[in-house]
Amino acid sequence: MFHSRSLIFLRCLPGICCLQLLGLLMLPLTAAADVRVLTSIKPLALIAREVVGDKASVETLLPVKASPHDYPLRVSDIRRLQQADLVLWVGPNLEAFLQRPLNNIASEKRVAVYDIPGMYWPEEEPHSSPGEASHQHHGHDPHVWLDPRNAIVIAQALAKKLSEIDPASSAFYTNNARNFSVAAMELDRQLMTALAPARDKGFAVYHEGYLHFVKRYELQQLAYVTFTPERRPGAKHLYELRNKLNGRAACLFTEPYYDVSIAMDLAQELNLKVAILDPIGEEQVTSYKELLEKMAQTFLACLTNRSVTGEV
Repeated sequence: MFHSRSLIFLRCLPGICCLQLLGLLMLPLTAAADVRVLTSIKPLALIAREVVGDKASVETLLPVKASPHDYPLRVSDIRRLQQADLVLWVGPNLEAFLQRPLNNIASEKRVAVYDIPGMYWPEEEPHSSPGEASHQHHGHDPHVWLDPRNAIVIAQALAKKLSEIDPASSAFYTNNARNFSVAAMELDRQLMTALAPARDKGFAVYHEGYLHFVKRYELQQLAYVTFTPERRPGAKHLYELRNKLNGRAACLFTEPYYDVSIAMDLAQELNLKVAILDPIGEEQVTSYKELLEKMAQTFLACLTNRSVTGEV
């Protein structure tokens, strides 16, 4: 009897092995079926995660503290771009290094935030220095995510695009985008109220990248040290900057990504307080709400010694 059972087992063994092998082969296929979203920078990833929930994976191309202005694209980055189901980026005006590689990716697999209809663009002062327009596109500041209204537009456009890629989850994406929009509108109202005490306080920024935030909340930006992070300010600009800020500015806001020694010298000369703004989001920032609240907190602390909650 034992012998006959052994024979039966041996005859069934190939079938059992085939079933086990088939099961193993199906595992990576199931994982690969998940939608893969790749964003160029962290702020876009923070918005995207609110929309996709657990229906897709969201990764960020740029490492923490890397600047989108001059990031050196690697071979591994090219591979990630090619493997993504959807690439979300701001546009060539901010991430020029992505323009060429993305031209080799199907248009239905990429979304440039700059091309999304309905974006809000602040009115800007004309710039006199040669080449300044290269940082912006048709005179627009590319740091669009610093206005919550634009974050809403991005979330809704992303939900629509994801619904085309993954129709079965369309209602899920749409509902998440709707919930994010409600939360972003509430955040906008809170920041509008919280930043009111800072509206009459003059300040300067290291580079011209905060107009979406400044204009939305009616803050008094007097000047910038350099128009783009890659360009050192000239002697004439620094002379004009000193005259513009002396006696009128309370703070100078720098950034963690660049050599800001010139800005620090200027702040010391004019006796300005210095604070660091991070428009991209440090590693500890885990939500879009937290990103903007931290920025508002930095403005308030330097300009008024208050917090977002109104505490001194």
